[in-house]
Amino acid sequence: MKAEKKSASSIAKQANEVHRSRILKKLIPAILAVIAVFVVLIYIVSVMYNKFGSFTVSVNKYHALQYGLSLSEDRFFSAPTSRLDCKAAEEITNIDGTTLNGLDLGAVDGNDSGENYLCYTFYCQNTGKETLAFEYGIHIANMTMDIEKAVRVRLITNYNGTLVSKTDYARAAGVDEEGNAVAEPDTTAFFSKVTVMQATQEEFHPGDVMKFTVVIWLEGNDPDCVDSIIGGIMKLEMKFSVIASSDLENQAAEP
Repeated sequence: MKAEKKSASSIAKQANEVHRSRILKKLIPAILAVIAVFVVLIYIVSVMYNKFGSFTVSVNKYHALQYGLSLSEDRFFSAPTSRLDCKAAEEITNIDGTTLNGLDLGAVDGNDSGENYLCYTFYCQNTGKETLAFEYGIHIANMTMDIEKAVRVRLITNYNGTLVSKTDYARAAGVDEEGNAVAEPDTTAFFSKVTVMQATQEEFHPGDVMKFTVVIWLEGNDPDCVDSIIGGIMKLEMKFSVIASSDLENQAAEP
């Protein structure tokens, strides 16, 4: 009897092990499939992140209907919008920025990027019924591998067909004894760690148009353009915010 009980117990144990083995055989492929799907999704997101949205432009909505700004990739405002996206090359290498000086940057509307630089031209128009002012700035959305150390950003602005400014921006080379930023040669230092530049345009009348050309590249002559930044990602965004005339007057009245 004891032998029979022991034999029955052994059979039951073996049956349980077989059952668990069958369950594991079913679960393991399912788990591996879930992991594979997750890895693929991560890869897709990663590819999209590296490929799209290298430079975006957007306008914040203002609460008063009489004030409005519209963006367009062409001077005729055939498709006015509040957001623009520029897709640049996935892989770029550093260049000598002086080689860009011989190019007619901004002559072509929209994306006119070269092999190793981004060049994007767009327009901003007062589509409201009142004169307004607006703030605009270029901000760092994401930078990895310290790539911002060697990035150059050129901003060219035109107001109603007249050149207003042409400025190259770079991260400060360091600070002086008084703590002030020391700019790289022939550049203006970034406004802050997360902001390349910011400015205000006042007295922007209904129908007025400003043309912006943004050029971005990696400066090969920068001392910080070293092998350690290879593989870095740079993403910038430009934002516009309406300031009504009344808001400007209130700001001017503040002590």
